[in-house]
This record gives sequence, structure tokens and C-alpha cells, in this order.
Amino acid sequence: MKVAIYIIRFLLALMFIYAGIEKLFLPYDPSIFRANAVGSDPLFFEFYDFLQNSGYLYFVGFFQLLCGVLLVFKRTYILAAIMLVPLILCLLMTHVYFSKNTFYILFDSSMFLLNTILIMGRYKEWYPILFQKNKTLI
Repeated sequence: MKVAIYIIRFLLALMFIYAGIEKLFLPYDPSIFRANAVGSDPLFFEFYDFLQNSGYLYFVGFFQLLCGVLLVFKRTYILAAIMLVPLILCLLMTHVYFSKNTFYILFDSSMFLLNTILIMGRYKEWYPILFQKNKTLI
């Protein structure tokens, strides 16, 4: 199981480091983006252009890069995996409701599954923290 966790961490780290660097430092060309996302709903391209023009994708790219770097280190990978849950869910729901591209939906679902495996790998450590019985009424 430890080898599988290392492989998942490495793959997710590479993917999110690349995605973060791409959003932060590489120039955005809408024509190339549209050519790579053939089969997506045209509304998705409008939405993505809006996110790019508003600067929101720099925020997303920063957190993708941060989580990717945190996944590399054994001490911080569980923090990164927890931080990635809302980010991956946002990516997944964007593709479900806007792009409707089957490949992107399957890819994001597999990322969510791999991230869930990372979190569940440390189940014994975090379960008592969340579900311990308290002696208070509140």
C-alpha cells in the first residue's frame, strides 16, 4: 500500500505542479485552448475566458502549484490532499455543467478518486480527531 501511495502522490504532484505553472507563467492562447478541447460546449469557452480575464485562474494556478509541491513531501502531503478536495470538485463540476466533455469528466473523476485514496490511507490518524465523543451537550 505504501508504494501505491507514493506513486499516487508523485503522479498528482506532477500533474498539479504542471497545471499551476501553466496557469501562472505560460501565456493563454484561446485558439490553442479551443483546439485542444474539441467537443466541449461553447459556453465553457466563454466561462473559461471570463475566468482568465478576471484573474481568477491565477488564484487557482497558485493553489494548484502549492498543493503539487506539498504533495511531494511526506510531512505535508495529507494537508495538500485535503486542500485539493474543493479544488478538484470545482474542476469536476465545471466540466460536468459547462464543458460536458466526457474525457475531462472522467479525468477529473479519476483525480478525485486518487486523492480520496490518499486521504483514506491515513484514515486511522484523522478519524478519532473528527469523530471523538465529547462530554458536552453542544
